[in-house]
Amino acid sequence: MKYKKLLSGALGLLAVVSLAACGGGDSKAEAGADSAKDLAKEERVKKASIEVYVPKGKNTDYLQKSIELYNQKYDTELELNPVDVAPAIPMVQKVTPKLVANEKMPDLIFLQDSNAGSVFDKFEDLFYSSEDFGFVKEYGKDFYDAKMNMLGNIAPSKKVFGFPNDWGNACMFYNETAFKEAGIDVTTIKNWDELIDAGKKLKEKTGKKLLFMRDTGELDLVKYLTEQQGVSLFDKNGKLNLLDDAVKKSYEIIQKLQDEDLVAYGNSKDYTVIGQECGVIFAGGWLASYQATDYPDDAGNWRISAIPAVDESKNFSPMSGGSSYYVPKKSDNALAALQFITFALTDKDALDAYMELSGLPANVTAYQSEVAQKEFPYYGNQKILLALDEISQNSIKGYAFPYSADLDNYIEAASYDIKNNGMSVDKALKKQAEDFASKYNVEINE
Repeated sequence: MKYKKLLSGALGLLAVVSLAACGGGDSKAEAGADSAKDLAKEERVKKASIEVYVPKGKNTDYLQKSIELYNQKYDTELELNPVDVAPAIPMVQKVTPKLVANEKMPDLIFLQDSNAGSVFDKFEDLFYSSEDFGFVKEYGKDFYDAKMNMLGNIAPSKKVFGFPNDWGNACMFYNETAFKEAGIDVTTIKNWDELIDAGKKLKEKTGKKLLFMRDTGELDLVKYLTEQQGVSLFDKNGKLNLLDDAVKKSYEIIQKLQDEDLVAYGNSKDYTVIGQECGVIFAGGWLASYQATDYPDDAGNWRISAIPAVDESKNFSPMSGGSSYYVPKKSDNALAALQFITFALTDKDALDAYMELSGLPANVTAYQSEVAQKEFPYYGNQKILLALDEISQNSIKGYAFPYSADLDNYIEAASYDIKNNGMSVDKALKKQAEDFASKYNVEINE
């Protein structure tokens, strides 16, 4: 698969460059003597051009609006120079060679939390720490606990380097119109047994399948169901939890869905296309940024809620992802970048602008504003920003390591063997856990 090839290439690149990173001299000295603590004492930069690696779209638009607000507030003349780079594997591939060669870096990079570990495993000395800059002490309490927990576990030193931008948890997008046609009130569904029963009735009355799964082996639902039970696939020490009973319980639910013929299968790239024809779609709140534009004919039909519980006595919102900004030391305008991004992530008007663009700030104070009360016609005038915030308040705390992203390929392989090769859940999980542990030299929690 294309994703697997990209991931293997990125991991291979990091393996090759680790030796170069070790032999490249004193990275701290070469990066500059000023620490983030020193820079926090400096006067505000009045004029600078901030180069930032960030994807086109709402995140670039948000920064452009924020820099306008910043210049108005502080009477400065900052300019933004955005370079379009996707925040996951492409960002890792873009910045790693520069870090290895100790070349000049952009002033800001926008990086997914799940991929940040593969950069900071080798190069944390080449970035300024948001914790040292004073951001965490002054503003950390204003952000989701789960987000700050994630950022505190990315670098080997356990120091926080990232400036927290967004945070997403998986939720349930459901076609209320279709369920009503089948005589079902989704708001009364509290657990997965009830959702499966509703799915059977939905299929009988409307012909719709309940949900999408990958034909190459299910991945997302395995992770969501496991995390709902309070189990992260890695513990805080980096040990693998793939053999945990919660993972096996997840496969029991998946098996029920498959046995009842409630699943529409397809390629992972088509899951929203196929999901739009199903009763529910499980995704992060980011889907709300696209659904209304991509499927305008369904306006008014869809709603958003938390995913029904696996165990109602112990239920968490599973992670869907998040991204953060990082400031490299070897850049032209690092101080201006540190000062600007602090403003962008904490200023009320800037946060309002982000939510107007359908962004989901990790800063919980954003949801106290009038903008957060906005009603969305596509979702039946539901106040979806408040709904998504409530879901994220119940987020599981997860952990990111250099090898975290690659586990997805092993879960897919296990799912494929279980569904298509008749392998038992225990055997499939054990095989993939051992293969993963052997590749990355990690321990397995039995």
